[in-house]
Amino acid sequence: MTNDRAYEIAELVAKQCLAGRVRRLNRVLSNLYDRALQPHGIKINQSTVLIYLLVHGDSNPCEIGAYLQMEKSTVSRTIERMKKSGWVEVDGSGPGQTVRVTDLGRQLMVDSHEQWQSAQSKALELLGEDGAISLISMAERVKQVS
Repeated sequence: MTNDRAYEIAELVAKQCLAGRVRRLNRVLSNLYDRALQPHGIKINQSTVLIYLLVHGDSNPCEIGAYLQMEKSTVSRTIERMKKSGWVEVDGSGPGQTVRVTDLGRQLMVDSHEQWQSAQSKALELLGEDGAISLISMAERVKQVS
């Protein structure tokens, strides 16, 4: 019966699919950090963009997306929300626009650090030392390939 074969395949994929496991892990960890950062009104994806800008300096959305492996539309929405919150400002338009962190964004990084550290500790506890080391290693490997 075709349905039995579909079930067998689905069961096999559910047990073996790396993408499904990574997406589930992403949701669990993102929720952990989002809850910790919630008092500051920032989500971990916005924090990641803020961190990128603070480390790399003024950038355009294409550079941000390429480095963070984010879709163009996701970068645009994230920057727009951060702009409305006053954490970044955008000069220009189109591909030539420049995104920079405002003083409010810099202060947010300082103010939210304690909550980030709390989330980081919980994530390390959840993953265990070996899991955290493996995750960091995998992320570095993927960064070198992309």
